[in-house]
Amino acid sequence: MELEWVRGVSNIFRRQLFCIILFICLFSTDFRTCSAEHVQRVAVLPVFFSDNISIKNKDVEKIIAEALINKFHMPLSKVVTFFEMIPESDIIGVLPVQSKDKKKSKLSNDLLVEVGEKLNADIVIATEVTSYWSQSRMSWEGDRIQETDLAIRIINYHRPSRQFTQQHDRQSYLGDDIVWAQPEYIAEHMMYDLLKKIPNYR
Repeated sequence: MELEWVRGVSNIFRRQLFCIILFICLFSTDFRTCSAEHVQRVAVLPVFFSDNISIKNKDVEKIIAEALINKFHMPLSKVVTFFEMIPESDIIGVLPVQSKDKKKSKLSNDLLVEVGEKLNADIVIATEVTSYWSQSRMSWEGDRIQETDLAIRIINYHRPSRQFTQQHDRQSYLGDDIVWAQPEYIAEHMMYDLLKKIPNYR
């Protein structure tokens, strides 16, 4: 009697385990099939700088570029793929000649449309640093003073809907030389806030 009870429990457990495994397989297959049909190609353009900016901060440029890419990075992206990042070399290859020299280029809606058409991209996103100034100096009292001014503009183009989303922010600081007064810190937090306002398209 006890042996039959053990066998019964074992059979129930096996059936439950089988159902769980089957559900996981079906769930994973559906998601992979769905993701394969709806993968969106994303083109992240190089960071632009306005003509009035004579000094560029490479660290700030790197922070902005990484923030744009991370916007479209999903956890478990190897299992469920929502976005396909277009290689930077392909993007550079289709930019107009004047846009390859970012010192002389103008970031415009037309440029994003052109890149989207040439690369068959669903999403084209770009940033422009429209104002940049950073200086550290000593006050008359011997204190170190930090002066920072940073403005960033983001343009996002969603090709399937032909819609643009544009966000802009500017932050200035003048005071004691502290961590959160540095342009790198300001750029990181500014990009975080700006990108939250850009649709996820998921």
